[in-house]
Amino acid sequence: RLEVFMEQQGPRSVILSGILLAMQLCSATYAPDSLARFFPPSGKLPKPRQEKIAFYFRRLRERKTSQDRRRDFRAITFDLDDTIWKGTETLINANEKMHDWIKVNTPKCAEKYDSKNFRELMSTLRKSQPEIAHNFTALRKKALEIAFAETGYDKSKVEPAFTAFIKARNNVLLYEDSVQTLKCLRERGIIVGAITNGNANVWEICGLRDLFDFAIKAEDAGEAKPLRAPFTLALRCCRRVLEDIGETSVLSIGESNILHVGDSIQSDVDGAKNAGFYAILLDRQIREEEKANLKRDSKADCVITGLEELYSKL
Repeated sequence: RLEVFMEQQGPRSVILSGILLAMQLCSATYAPDSLARFFPPSGKLPKPRQEKIAFYFRRLRERKTSQDRRRDFRAITFDLDDTIWKGTETLINANEKMHDWIKVNTPKCAEKYDSKNFRELMSTLRKSQPEIAHNFTALRKKALEIAFAETGYDKSKVEPAFTAFIKARNNVLLYEDSVQTLKCLRERGIIVGAITNGNANVWEICGLRDLFDFAIKAEDAGEAKPLRAPFTLALRCCRRVLEDIGETSVLSIGESNILHVGDSIQSDVDGAKNAGFYAILLDRQIREEEKANLKRDSKADCVITGLEELYSKL
């Protein structure tokens, strides 16, 4: 009906077409089902968790000055590999498990594609197929398909080989400060999310599945950090959480109310800052006296050497 009405309005239809486009974009962007894949399998946060977040946001509204409200972070997002868990060690173990499966079940493939050669194949694919460069699941399955085809095996081997990998990929080696930090933040009532370029699934990880409110993987976002899409989705997920607890005003949380923590200057700091988030760089190796220089060079809002330092920044 609106489109017919626009045709009758002559010059004014330009303005009306803009309104129609905005309505369509909002409808597609904020459709609740479009965000379901970023939340726990149940689809919603448990009632006690919702009540904890609601209480925290009620306290924020009770603050007397707008200056106080701007200083409060309402959500924190974390990178995962080399931030929450030991990424390099976890990936080495996952690749070993996958190659163990290949050796037993497809020995000819194992002879041609050892760990080094398989990494080179994946690297080549990332360059030749940029449309899946952000999607490590699709990339690895494609590499497996090629490796098997070249050595006389069919596609039926791809899924079990990938399963051997992803099962170990989700068996992560956590840093000692990760679980306690996440628990304390959740106890406070802050929304806690994950933004990762990897393909580990937090909902499958024992000890972590109950510690995140949402998790965004690059393969689901369609882009990897430092591009904006994962961070935009994080803001949408935060607003979805608030809608679920009855906090319907979009002003309840904005980009400047979200703090992102990660170990990569490019992916995490640059990505977060470009999206309007507050950015904290985690460097577990740096000495205390080197923090100021790293903060200046990285343009991070803050540099920490351990997650327990987060408490003093909130």
